[in-house]
Amino acid sequence: PFIVSPPENITVNISQDALFTCQAEAYPGNLTYLWYWEEENVYFKNDLKLRVRILIDGTLIIFRVKPEDAGKYTCIPSNSLGRSPSASAYLTVQYPARVVNMPPVIYVPIGIHGYIRCPVEAEPPVTLVKWNKDGRPLRIEKYSGWNLLEDGSIRIEEATEDALGTYTCVPYNALGTMGQSPPARLVLKDPPYFTVLPGWEYRQEAGRELLIPCAAAGDPFPIIAWRKVPGLPDKSAVPLAFGEYCRQRSHTLSRPLLPPLPLPASAWSSTLPSLSAGTSPHAPTSVHVVVAMTSANVSWEPGYDGGYEQTFSVWYGPLMKRAQFGPHDWLSLPVPAGSSWLLVDTLEPETAYQFSVLAQNKLGTSSFSEVVTVNTLAFPVTTPEPLVLVTPPRCLTANRTQQGVLLSWLPPANHSFPIDRYIMEFRIAERWEILDDGIPGTENEFFAKDLSQDTWYEFRVLAVMQDLISEPSNVAGVSSTDVFPQPDLTDEGLARPVLAG
Repeated sequence: PFIVSPPENITVNISQDALFTCQAEAYPGNLTYLWYWEEENVYFKNDLKLRVRILIDGTLIIFRVKPEDAGKYTCIPSNSLGRSPSASAYLTVQYPARVVNMPPVIYVPIGIHGYIRCPVEAEPPVTLVKWNKDGRPLRIEKYSGWNLLEDGSIRIEEATEDALGTYTCVPYNALGTMGQSPPARLVLKDPPYFTVLPGWEYRQEAGRELLIPCAAAGDPFPIIAWRKVPGLPDKSAVPLAFGEYCRQRSHTLSRPLLPPLPLPASAWSSTLPSLSAGTSPHAPTSVHVVVAMTSANVSWEPGYDGGYEQTFSVWYGPLMKRAQFGPHDWLSLPVPAGSSWLLVDTLEPETAYQFSVLAQNKLGTSSFSEVVTVNTLAFPVTTPEPLVLVTPPRCLTANRTQQGVLLSWLPPANHSFPIDRYIMEFRIAERWEILDDGIPGTENEFFAKDLSQDTWYEFRVLAVMQDLISEPSNVAGVSSTDVFPQPDLTDEGLARPVLAG
């Protein structure tokens, strides 16, 4: 096959139908066409598979497009000979501006700048965002230090109690808006601040442990993060922690609130390691931890022993430090001589732990091995899965009229949630085809028009509930005799039925 009419990029508005052409030639001409959205077959993609149709000439029709349908569509024709070609085009879906994932609570730091954001999706881009505060239009110019940014966010230079309240936003683009956001309550929080600062410089022997204090407070309680700055003042030195920065972060505010405070710290060794003369051991490698609910089996590969017999100790501690232990709550267990594994059996279930291994000989200790973080297992809990049920629609009947066929049915006898929609199918021969897949769940009737004359039709209806499709209803048959046809002529000049809801 080779493609003679590849698809072209198209732009449509939301709820309209999109059409991609893709015509190919081959010998023999028994061509089939596959269409892909990004890397997924369109018939396998949830929420798209029920709204697409591939015609015999390769044309792809997407009914009632949604913003999520935008992306790359690829056509692949095949007659099972040679390597199938492909051609791609992009679908752009335009829709009014809409708010997505507006948080119920907006946190702003006290005394420093903060933001009130309106999370928006729009195509074309947003041109205007209107804000309400406590149910009334917000006049930003009345608040000192408040500015409306280009993306519609409000920047507050220094938050005070004047900012407290409930906020909503309405975004607009060239197509309008999909409405107002859910209300969000603004809450003031204390930004983090240092309570304990590291010293300016630390010196420690190579292989020894170095403890550098750093503590902070705030609301919510901040997380302490460390960053090592690369670089050495002297290539002959052995670096342990050069150019350290202590930085404070907050869970809720999700960004550094104060500039990082540079706290250079250096550690130096007076001599370079020499394996021939005997040294302290090298750090263990390949640390592996297998966890259970209350225990962990720690194993490792021993490093160079420095020329002397070495022993090991396993160090461990919870990932989240506990206040009652202070800033350093690692525990250590000695390992029996000659062993390269240890079972730690005093752990708590469903808790994150860190493990490291230390080696020692008569000349000193190694540096710590890599730190391995694992989660202990939780106690097994079995909960029955909730039963999700939808039975087929009932009592489908087909009544012939002068204008078409009136189809009526009863809703499913049992369903766990409200019915979202119905799918009406028909067949003239053996294959069932979709007549309409968007009948509202509140409807129990459907009118089929423009049927071919003197043809026997069979109909059935299915119920859809939260992406769960029921079994089909009973089959209702009817002859189209005395129903006036309005045939649609195909390219071959043959009459085919045109079915519309």
